[in-house]
Amino acid sequence: MKRPGDRWVHSDNPPSRGLANMLESSVSILPGAKVLIAYEDASLGWYDAELKDQVIAYCREVLSAEVESVKVGLPANTPSVPLEEKLQEKRFDWIIFLARLGDQGRFDEDRDGPRKLMVYTRRFSQLGSAFGTAPQKAMIALKKVVDALIAKAATITITCPHGTKLTGKPNSKAFQANEGKDGQTQDGVSKDVTVVRFPAAVSTPVSAKTFSGQVVLRQGLTSTGSKVYEPPNLPIASQVVAHVTTGRIERFDGPEEDAQAVRTHYEKVAGLFGIEPMIVHSWHQGLHPGTDTSPVPQADLSLWAETLFTSPQYLHFHTCGEYPPGEISWMVESPTLELDGRNLYENGRIKVEEFEAFRPCLDQHPELRALFSA
Repeated sequence: MKRPGDRWVHSDNPPSRGLANMLESSVSILPGAKVLIAYEDASLGWYDAELKDQVIAYCREVLSAEVESVKVGLPANTPSVPLEEKLQEKRFDWIIFLARLGDQGRFDEDRDGPRKLMVYTRRFSQLGSAFGTAPQKAMIALKKVVDALIAKAATITITCPHGTKLTGKPNSKAFQANEGKDGQTQDGVSKDVTVVRFPAAVSTPVSAKTFSGQVVLRQGLTSTGSKVYEPPNLPIASQVVAHVTTGRIERFDGPEEDAQAVRTHYEKVAGLFGIEPMIVHSWHQGLHPGTDTSPVPQADLSLWAETLFTSPQYLHFHTCGEYPPGEISWMVESPTLELDGRNLYENGRIKVEEFEAFRPCLDQHPELRALFSA
């Protein structure tokens, strides 16, 4: 009898390469390792059932791991009871999250317990796309170059075609303190988060404390996924401009109905958690041109933001709260990121051919040239 993964795991097709990229290039799961798959029900619309089945099959058939699974449900502000019951057994080496709650503690310092893999390829078909098959090591190398260029800049200016203009300096000391030889720990855990993220698709967050100017909000406000609150999003009909001075929001301008809705949303979220609302904590840039661009904000603002934040076409801000990642996010579309007068990003595209620092990375990982020329 064939098991769910038989037609993929022993063949060289794109989804199989994506599985290998996720489960062999991104992490090290040894034969006999005990793996727990924490998954959301497919009916929630974020992770499909085939992805779970194929991940389980690959871990068992190819990696010779011992695999169990647990359904965890929606993110919440309290621990998932089914997951906690499993973790109390203290026998798992890895947790693979096919669930949004795996992102909730991504900035926590606690590294005890099983190693964690957070998966952003939410459909099995995505494993066969560039988003799943672009080598994880190549994306980590790209991230390291982008991080280093940002950290070394004296002045950074963020603009967009809709009127965003924000200028400041990077958190170079924090970057230097965190930098590893490959941008990750020996276990592949990003220094800026406490889990391995697949794919590696965003730059290290940059402190916004020195940044001043304005950010144009177009589609609306979304949750950062740190905590749960209702409603998690605030769609807006017209542009609202956030005026920022050294990392603090001074005011929101725009059509009064929309601007007042934004103010009210900030006050409500801050009140729920007893936090300072008018903080712009940090920002990071999407890195992966293979990001699925099909979600649209009009259909599902959360799905759109939590999918497109990995794309170079968006720059992502963490706001509302003096801790990462805060509680409310902003998405800047088609960003231009200017470093000391040179555009590292221009209208949502990374200028990989125009910075000498990328050359060793591109030479070592020719797949990146194809990814960025597509």
